[in-house]
Amino acid sequence: MTLFFSSFRPTLFCSILLIVVSVSAVMPGPGGPEAGSELVIYSGRKESAIKPVVDLFERKTGAKAVLKIGKTSGLANEILQERQHPRADIFIATEAGVCEVLAREGALDSYAPARARSIPSEYKSSKGFWTGISGRARVILYNTGLVKNEEVPGSVLDLADPKWNGKIAIARTLERTTLSWLGALVHVLGEAKAKAYIDGLLRNGLKVLPDNSDVWRGVGSGEFALGLTNSPNYHLALKAGLPVGVVYPDQGPSGMGSLVNPNAVAIVKGARHLVLARRFVDFILSQEAQAILVRQAFETPLVSAMDAGEVRPLSSFKSLKLSQERLADLEERTIRLFPGF
Repeated sequence: MTLFFSSFRPTLFCSILLIVVSVSAVMPGPGGPEAGSELVIYSGRKESAIKPVVDLFERKTGAKAVLKIGKTSGLANEILQERQHPRADIFIATEAGVCEVLAREGALDSYAPARARSIPSEYKSSKGFWTGISGRARVILYNTGLVKNEEVPGSVLDLADPKWNGKIAIARTLERTTLSWLGALVHVLGEAKAKAYIDGLLRNGLKVLPDNSDVWRGVGSGEFALGLTNSPNYHLALKAGLPVGVVYPDQGPSGMGSLVNPNAVAIVKGARHLVLARRFVDFILSQEAQAILVRQAFETPLVSAMDAGEVRPLSSFKSLKLSQERLADLEERTIRLFPGF
């Protein structure tokens, strides 16, 4: 497998400034259908998370892949820029909402893999333009040396309590899971109440950090008592030997539930290796590939009947039922509402 890193800066997603690792690389040039012999994958997933899946695909199929790593929004803009002569066959996004935007721009091809039938409707495109491959629930991470389990708020709405002044961290909206969470608040609470709540958190000393890894490390080190982050980060912190616990918030009868952000896979419109691209989509939903995502990346399975291992399965907690189509509708409004992020 060949590996590249993207240095493209976003245009469509201009509200989100991205800084990505860049190395000199020459991608395969444009060609006709099925031109060349390598499947080109643009991945917003980190190399450590997706490369094992791609490696297994190569071993199982004998196919070769070119894996280009970058920020999800930056790669999405590359796909838009390359629409006349697509270079990518597959797009893997850390946030399905980006795929939804690309679909609306006519940049994705429709494909409905058989194994996607068991995936809940909110984690796949209603028109087959993208499919969720795994999920990350929004959780409250806490330092067990600073906070007892029974002291952790059961709802995110309780985090504005003055007792948590200066003790809570969250990643900025460059981490799109934060942006989606803010959009979910707008959907559930309405613009006015959502803005009042976030303004209250900021007045209460909420610390906005560069990314989610800063959040879980900050909580684990004791710099912060609580962190709003994604469920895999709890397992990463435990693996690092840090004293952390986790609460899935808003689980009561009237609670909104925990938002689950799906990672997604999509086929680029005009893909030069369409048959191989469909084969890859089928593969990434297979038991073997899903096991890698669950066991190595600590992600929540979306395909039914998958063994979740150490991770809490979807069936074990209340999740917020919200489509990515709705989140895409809310994105620009959400960005305008929360300039502090």
